[in-house]
Amino acid sequence: MAKTIKKLLLLGGGPTNIGHENELDAAAYERLQAIKKTGAQVIYIDNNPFSFASESVQAADVYVQEVTFQNVVNIIEKEHPDAIMPKIGGLNAMQVAWQLEESDVLADNNIDMLGIRPVDLKRVLDNQRLRELLNEINEPIIASKIVPNDDEAMDFVRDVGFPVIVKPLSASHDTSRFICNNTDELEDALEISFERTYIKHVSIEQSIVGYKEIEMVGVRDENGNKILVSGLEDMDPIGIHSGDSIIFAPTQTLINQEYQALRTATFQIMDAINITGTCHVQFAQSRTDSNYYVTKVSPFFTRNALLAAKATGYPLSYVSTLLEMGVSLTEVKLPQKYSKYLPFMEPTMDHVVVRLPLWPFRDIPDVDQHLNTLMKSIGSTIGVGRTVEEAIMKAMHSSQFSPRDILPSVSKVDDDAVINQLIHPLASRVLILMEALRRGFSIDELSELTKIDRFYFYKMNQLLRAQDYVINNPLSPTAVEAAHEYGFGDGMLAELWNVNISTIERMNQNSNVKVTFKEIEPSAGEFREATNVFYSSYELENESVPCEGKTALIIGRGGNQLGPNAAADYYTAQILETTRRAGYKTIIMNTNPNAISLAPALSDKQYIEPIQLGNILNIVNLEQPDIIFLPGNRHYLSKKLKEFADLNIVVLPPDQKIAKFQQGTATTAVDLFIDGDRILPITTISFHTKSRRTELRYINDYQQPMNRWQTDERPLIKMAISKIDTANWQGLVQVLFDHDGSGNYTFTGIRPIRITESAFLNKTTGVNWIDALVKKYLHVLDIDQLSSFYQPGIHQRYSIMEAVFPFKELQSNRTDGTSTQEVGAALSFKKIENPIES
Repeated sequence: MAKTIKKLLLLGGGPTNIGHENELDAAAYERLQAIKKTGAQVIYIDNNPFSFASESVQAADVYVQEVTFQNVVNIIEKEHPDAIMPKIGGLNAMQVAWQLEESDVLADNNIDMLGIRPVDLKRVLDNQRLRELLNEINEPIIASKIVPNDDEAMDFVRDVGFPVIVKPLSASHDTSRFICNNTDELEDALEISFERTYIKHVSIEQSIVGYKEIEMVGVRDENGNKILVSGLEDMDPIGIHSGDSIIFAPTQTLINQEYQALRTATFQIMDAINITGTCHVQFAQSRTDSNYYVTKVSPFFTRNALLAAKATGYPLSYVSTLLEMGVSLTEVKLPQKYSKYLPFMEPTMDHVVVRLPLWPFRDIPDVDQHLNTLMKSIGSTIGVGRTVEEAIMKAMHSSQFSPRDILPSVSKVDDDAVINQLIHPLASRVLILMEALRRGFSIDELSELTKIDRFYFYKMNQLLRAQDYVINNPLSPTAVEAAHEYGFGDGMLAELWNVNISTIERMNQNSNVKVTFKEIEPSAGEFREATNVFYSSYELENESVPCEGKTALIIGRGGNQLGPNAAADYYTAQILETTRRAGYKTIIMNTNPNAISLAPALSDKQYIEPIQLGNILNIVNLEQPDIIFLPGNRHYLSKKLKEFADLNIVVLPPDQKIAKFQQGTATTAVDLFIDGDRILPITTISFHTKSRRTELRYINDYQQPMNRWQTDERPLIKMAISKIDTANWQGLVQVLFDHDGSGNYTFTGIRPIRITESAFLNKTTGVNWIDALVKKYLHVLDIDQLSSFYQPGIHQRYSIMEAVFPFKELQSNRTDGTSTQEVGAALSFKKIENPIES
């Protein structure tokens, strides 16, 4: 161990939002597994109520606070850590680390910054210094200039030519960018940008719109040893935000010379900034020659760094942690499941991963759906296959909100609209591309219009031909075989042919081609590893052996969506943890590359498969689980699964027999835990909304305990318990009331406690109520022990959870948010002065 670190301060990622899902928390959880091996004490700061990683740290060492300069300074003065680890907290944490260095806080307290030297961090976060550094090492960058007036902007354009991109310099992080192809567009963009800027200067840069976007993820140790974890290729050209693009791993259209040049450039950049651990570099690659530009350097953990790790099976966060702590690549000891693989071997893939973005437009319809340089996706989902076609189809299958095994159609869009969307893409991009092929647009024509490589159109055309063959040959064994080869699931075949899925299953049993599962691991099958991460494909050899002993299958939520969002993944992770501690082998099925529930240490086996009936049944047939957990009330899916009488299915939060509301408003609630005839009061809650609206759908902010708890809590709990019929209500239950302001409470309804609020209760009461709920359905709950462990009484603080909405980032005009529009939440505490027992 090169560094002796006794106490380590870890900066968390904060609330989820556009551009930041669960990937930082997932990476932090894996990182903590590595830190435990070193014996260092971890101090953790994060105010994300849906952080699972923070629960892997001793409660006394967790600061539930926003990651800001002053908060971190206060923690440093109290805790006196030896080192600070900011890279896992994303860009915000890196900027806070920069402030700590600039103000001499680190030097004055003798604190090491891990992962990057302070002097190099300054060079990366300061755009002008980074440009100078890249020039020094002869890495090409885009010409740009900050100009104070129209004349200097025109001089710049005369030097570099059109097109150019103009953007204001705004203190509010305005994300407006204007692509200008001629003088008229430039004049308009400058007028708007100078109006929006706060220092009367705007940025103008050479446009490379239409270039390929290539991303490289690597790791480096302090001795300069480096490997490339994976290359990623955005199907969409530069001009569409990488977060909104369809991404392929490994790269698909680069020739070896181009790939090696970008690999070498990545290594040169990592050496120049003396990075240790993870580094993510983005490039613009010309479509006509070997020229490229460096567009972004991220020496910290990013969304696509985690995608590279998921795609290859390489334990990126685990390895990066040890490298940052001074261990060399040759000294890293991987977890036991990597029995032969060595951390300094570059991963090799024998499969293709496709990432598709997910959109918020169904829930926030006033957002402009055009894809451009402003990120709008709220999540993503992946498909894994042996071929590009299979991976595309499985990703499309995974990206749908409906679990009905069908893909949406855009066949009713007229030709003019199709052409317009090819030039000005919308969120339905991939469907429009395939529809254009179906209508006879040539591949060359489409590639010219969209700047998407012809390769991808050939692949999409193959999918269309396969789909036509399947539709035109119903219930044919050869059609089934062709469908499986191209990624069509059994449920999709059942829908296309309008038959029961059991009909397709019988055809499979009579066929020589059966579903098999292939392992995702970084040696591409060269070594027999036990990463236990699988995807399906119809081949001869099955690499997944059923788990022995009692098994529990947990079906994840899939890609991030608005609403429960990150909380649902936290909930799923809690189910995994409890079932494993209860003696079950745990199996997770999910498709979200950023999910904490896919962290390797949380489960015995992972399946990256579409959350669809046919795919679930394939896993069930192999694993024969003793119990299946379905987090979230996905009614269609649970109904279909329950048609198979031998499956033991538990839906959480539990499906209740009744959920009636006397009125759709509430100001106050009592939360209860019910097991059989036992009713345990948990706490009281006051609801807050920024608009003072009391309709249930607008209730997103919670305070625990309720207002006026000293006088009103005990009688309200008593009233709530009187409303419960335990024959109808079990598990985590919320009784709702309206307070009229003069001391009177009116009962307004009962409902299961929401997933988001379940996480809030875990963080604020000191009891893991999701754990208790799972134990109840595993029949291992000791209700007497739970009752003795927690009783509502004296409150020392108010716990407050406020919803985060993506309206500003999406440039929506909305101000009030409903429970289906929240993207994350922030947790805080407020001390109660002179608490009196209720």
